[in-house]
Amino acid sequence: MRAKNVSIDFLKSKFPILAKLIDFNILQEELLDDIKGKLYSFSDLTEILVYLIEEKILDENKLKSFFVDYLSIKPYIKEQISKNIDDKLLSSIPFHYMEKKKFFPVVLNKDCVQIVALNPIDKDILHQLAFLGFKNIDTMVGTLSEIEQGLESLVVSDFDQMILDTDFDSDIEEEIKDSEEINLREALAEAEEAPIVKATRIIILNAVKMGASDIHIEPMEKEIRVRYRIDGILRTYQKLPASVKEAIIARYKIMSNLDIAEKRLPQDGRIRVKIDGKPIDLRVSTIPTVYGEKIVMRIQDAESYTGLKLEDLGFEKDDLEKVRKAIYEPWGMILVTGPTGSGKTTTLYTVLMERNKEDVNIVTAEDPVEVSIQGINQVHIKEKIGLTFAEALRAFLRQDPDIILVGEIRDPETADISIKAALTGHLVFSTLHTNDAPSSITRLLNIGVEKFLVATAVNMIIAQRLVRKLCNKCKVPADFPDKFWLEMGLTEEDIKEANFFVHNPKGCEHCNYTGYKGRTAVHEVLDIDPTIRKMILEEKTEDDIREYARKKGVRTLYENGLSKVKKGITDIAEIERVLMR
Repeated sequence: MRAKNVSIDFLKSKFPILAKLIDFNILQEELLDDIKGKLYSFSDLTEILVYLIEEKILDENKLKSFFVDYLSIKPYIKEQISKNIDDKLLSSIPFHYMEKKKFFPVVLNKDCVQIVALNPIDKDILHQLAFLGFKNIDTMVGTLSEIEQGLESLVVSDFDQMILDTDFDSDIEEEIKDSEEINLREALAEAEEAPIVKATRIIILNAVKMGASDIHIEPMEKEIRVRYRIDGILRTYQKLPASVKEAIIARYKIMSNLDIAEKRLPQDGRIRVKIDGKPIDLRVSTIPTVYGEKIVMRIQDAESYTGLKLEDLGFEKDDLEKVRKAIYEPWGMILVTGPTGSGKTTTLYTVLMERNKEDVNIVTAEDPVEVSIQGINQVHIKEKIGLTFAEALRAFLRQDPDIILVGEIRDPETADISIKAALTGHLVFSTLHTNDAPSSITRLLNIGVEKFLVATAVNMIIAQRLVRKLCNKCKVPADFPDKFWLEMGLTEEDIKEANFFVHNPKGCEHCNYTGYKGRTAVHEVLDIDPTIRKMILEEKTEDDIREYARKKGVRTLYENGLSKVKKGITDIAEIERVLMR
């Protein structure tokens, strides 16, 4: 539920263009009134215009005509433009910034810059281009469709020159397995050429330097797109010509010891590189697509897991005490729930690192093993040969374990053995894909676990999500009225104590011009007490359990997110993006 009954005058005063669009009957005020709660979460006019166009509330052609007629800005007419772009200069403008601010250059040289923008009065764009050293900047207005087509056309045309112009500021080397050398000798000739080798290394190096979690190499009809997932957001960072597609893909398959000749079936492999002497593992997955094989590489930095403590995970003080108490119980089950990419593995590895002592026998069943941890016995599940979670669990019970980690409870058999292990003197950790903590109980019952087993075995359920943190170098104070915060769910006391900030739309160099830097987790920690155990046995609904938990003082994910907004760790736009009330 979003903000309601907040005067739209605040939006008009913050973004005067919206008022003018209403005056010119290009926007209907009553339509804005219906979605103003959403609009409050934006701090940038360009974001609002894109949202209104995509929701079909604002006509892109009428918006373009408005800027032309009202502000006398020159319209972009593709047929009348002769493009003149210096590729080397183009590479100095971050592509994700152009994509975010919805503009692209049509003329770019040392004497003149001419851009087409959806919001031609966006001063952030002009300031950014001036900061990059460009002068004589001229702006035209285009529709969102024209901007997106223009961005699609920005493919690096001189690939070899781009590679030659790029210098490494770090040492990077591949760690090649002995069995891989045969593949190297038999590899495609293009994949061994120096520019291709350098390009594939640059893509990995840049991703690691920028803190990306995943690299996507995606073949398209006329280009190959390189995207990085940074702080949970996937953005395009490079577009390369289609002519290098096969060589780039072949090179990565060589590095990960995959079959170069097999292009019809998905394959999985691993790459290990050293950057400045530090080992970095990449889990590689390929799938065949219409335009060729797509490669996704998950970057796995062991230090990012093993160097963390529970205090680093974003738990509130009282929740941290509950979690720490639960992980030192002698037996029972602790579940961490959330969708893919919500940080479940990081939380579980951090817990295991805290319990990883000489007198504790820890065994894990994972698919796949994300990071190898000294002192823990980790098993990689291989269902093709019959090594399933259930089979691994049966074997674990004969290995005298103190703590068992089951990567994921997927089926009745795994659930049943895990629960029984928790009841026979073992502490069991596992994950589920559910929306919140109470629904995890329903999920276990639906899988087929007996209610008395669930009620007896489960000690704690932790639901979590990841939200981006504000960049401390460029975040700006929030200027929303108190009424807005009250309707977001905060109290008057919260507002007095709070230190509200929002992200800077133009960002800074420190945060790659996004306004956010890093992520933290928000949690819902449900301690299974005797009352909840009784409610499970009495077959109470998850809504009943949820209501009891709220009365008991358990914070929902949204409420936990608001507490981080109060502290200035993140902003309301990010909470609205990730969480539901």
